[in-house]
Amino acid sequence: MEQPSIDILGITIWEPVTMLTDIILAIFCFYFYRRISKAKSTERGKWYFAQFFLWMSVNTFLGGVIGHGFLPHFGAAGKYPAMALTIVTMFWLQLATIDLLRAKVSAKLHNALQILAILMVPIFLGLAFGKMHFSYSIFHNVAAALMIIPILIFCKIKYKTEGTDWVLISLLISSIIPYFQINRIGINQWFTYHDVCHVMMLVGFYVLYLGATKLYKHIEYQDRLYRRLP
Repeated sequence: MEQPSIDILGITIWEPVTMLTDIILAIFCFYFYRRISKAKSTERGKWYFAQFFLWMSVNTFLGGVIGHGFLPHFGAAGKYPAMALTIVTMFWLQLATIDLLRAKVSAKLHNALQILAILMVPIFLGLAFGKMHFSYSIFHNVAAALMIIPILIFCKIKYKTEGTDWVLISLLISSIIPYFQINRIGINQWFTYHDVCHVMMLVGFYVLYLGATKLYKHIEYQDRLYRRLP
């Protein structure tokens, strides 16, 4: 089901509702970025979470404007920003999660996981642009999630780290989204599967934001960690 285009002042906008829902996503992500950035906590993990939302804001904005609304003007190149930023964005979430392991595991293991996360970026970017296929960006996110989830479970079970359950729930929501994309489950021609997925993404991002604020007490603007160290 294709979304009809609209003309505004002689300018044709393809998939206008999808572009709008992408922009709304971008606005919320930027808001989450600002809220986390203003927190007094000096923890590196806080900065990593902030970067995740900042890059996701850029990703969804460009995806909506270039990848949907004005895609015919850009052709295949309109999908390039999302292909790259999807990988970069998930990278920041990896670093934020790995940071939870500081003082919980050996420095060698902590550093090794960081190096692996860093190496994954150029490897999957090379595959995505070498093969010119967005699926490699998705593969990167799946691989990143396979690193993130065990870390969150470890911190939750062994150290009762507050906020990890919220982050896990956000990842669960994200894992459901591809089902709606693959089966193109939408409401009608004006609110397609893209828009349904954007709503689910917004819910997932909000849950992730709550998890981040619980992890580092951003809302209360406190400096101490909201986690239990050995």
